[in-house]
Amino acid sequence: MLERFQGVSYLQVLGALLLFFSAFIVVAVIRRIYFSPISDIPGPLVARFSILWQLWVTATGQLGPAIVALHKKHGKFVRIAYNEVSVCDPEGSPTLLKRNIDKGSWYEITALPDSRLQNQMSITSATDTARLFKGLAGGYKLSNILQAEPFIDDCISLFRRRIDDLSAASQPIDFSMWFTFLFFDIVGETTFSKRFGFLDEGRDVGDAIKNQWFLTSYLALMGYFPWAHNWLLANPLIEYFHLQPAMHVFDTTKAAIAARATNFKAHPDMVEQWMRANAEHPERFSKDDILAAGVVTVGAAADTSGAALQAFVYFLMRDPAMLALLRAEIDAADLAPIPTYESVRNLPVLQACIKEALRIHCPVSIGLPRVAPPGGITVCARPFPAGTILSVNQWAVHSLPVFGPDADRFNPRRWLAPAPPGTELPAKEALTTPTYPPGPHDGAHLRLMHECLVPFSAGYNACPGQHLARVEIGKVAAVMVRDYEIVQVQEGAEWLWRSHFSAVPWGWDCWVKTRRRG
Repeated sequence: MLERFQGVSYLQVLGALLLFFSAFIVVAVIRRIYFSPISDIPGPLVARFSILWQLWVTATGQLGPAIVALHKKHGKFVRIAYNEVSVCDPEGSPTLLKRNIDKGSWYEITALPDSRLQNQMSITSATDTARLFKGLAGGYKLSNILQAEPFIDDCISLFRRRIDDLSAASQPIDFSMWFTFLFFDIVGETTFSKRFGFLDEGRDVGDAIKNQWFLTSYLALMGYFPWAHNWLLANPLIEYFHLQPAMHVFDTTKAAIAARATNFKAHPDMVEQWMRANAEHPERFSKDDILAAGVVTVGAAADTSGAALQAFVYFLMRDPAMLALLRAEIDAADLAPIPTYESVRNLPVLQACIKEALRIHCPVSIGLPRVAPPGGITVCARPFPAGTILSVNQWAVHSLPVFGPDADRFNPRRWLAPAPPGTELPAKEALTTPTYPPGPHDGAHLRLMHECLVPFSAGYNACPGQHLARVEIGKVAAVMVRDYEIVQVQEGAEWLWRSHFSAVPWGWDCWVKTRRRG
């Protein structure tokens, strides 16, 4: 029998193998394009049989805008990978996020520094995520955050002094750095009763911010290749030699938790609540869970809040009429030097501007994938078989027509319906302001707009730190508007940003002049 193969060269064998492999690829591509249960859903050609389209737009930093463009072209369903459909619908998208169905495997890469330390984000099981959150909930409650408000105020006061110093020295200010410095230190105070020192030193301590920007870009891409991640940044040797960008966050968090355990002068913070949960239910909430929660809080909270506040300032500078309206509201409110959250949360124009900043430039730009459960799922009257990945991209949802005919523009007025007394625009400005049909001004439509405003996601996997984000952004936003006149160094120049996992802007340095002191 072996005689049959005599005279067959290695090149002939290799050619046969290549032919077989090519045929296999062709058959797989044809099956995915034409015979998949989601073959009828439109999308880029390459996305119909691979994940190459997602990788390309993520690597080039165009993920959010690219998804928005596809939905504007094709409607509520877009096929963005061979087994993934992006869903953008005013009812379907929020409902999908609120369903108790498992998350996509992409989330697994967010276990930092590796899979041994699972957190609420990295766990894909809806049941297990909900179980873990029972232990986390006490630390993230608004009432617990507000107990630490005096210490948040200390951070804001220090931030104000730093901005005043730079202003007095006629130095341009890079808000992409200084807002992140501030929010890193606030996270330190509210989580461990100690700020990290970014504001004290006025620099990127341990290159944490620089590493964070690299890490989020890496996670966005490598989430599709968890096996490669295990050989790269999750490799124990990489961790041992401290070559992983996340190790600074991990080591800092670990040290902060250890110091917090012996800090008898600590104020109420998240770790205190988590330690209590561990003492009461160690079988359900372990010390490793405390460490994992601390790592993900430090790693995810500062740059996203910083991006939101950047959007708030950046877009208000481009809408002088809205800025004047907001400043009049804040001046009339007679706020404390560092306003309380209670005093700013009910200022309608301020809250409208914050909502609009979160809508027009959502800090998170990657899709939020969910997996159709056994038996399948129906979304917007369209059935999807089990295992189909259904993702919701916040940028796409925030661009829905439900927000009005100018959904692609920054316009906080859309949230002011009816206009609060004294906030009506002057006639001349009103003529140049986009108007809306009666619908967006009624209560039902406003409720739908709020349902579609999902900067913190929704449902069981909603951002647990959103209460902290709302507190710090609200307080700092009021201070920035009341206390400072801000103009760009290169007036009118567009900022820079890339849409990977998050969309953190940079490159719009400003001159800041002290306006007055409360």
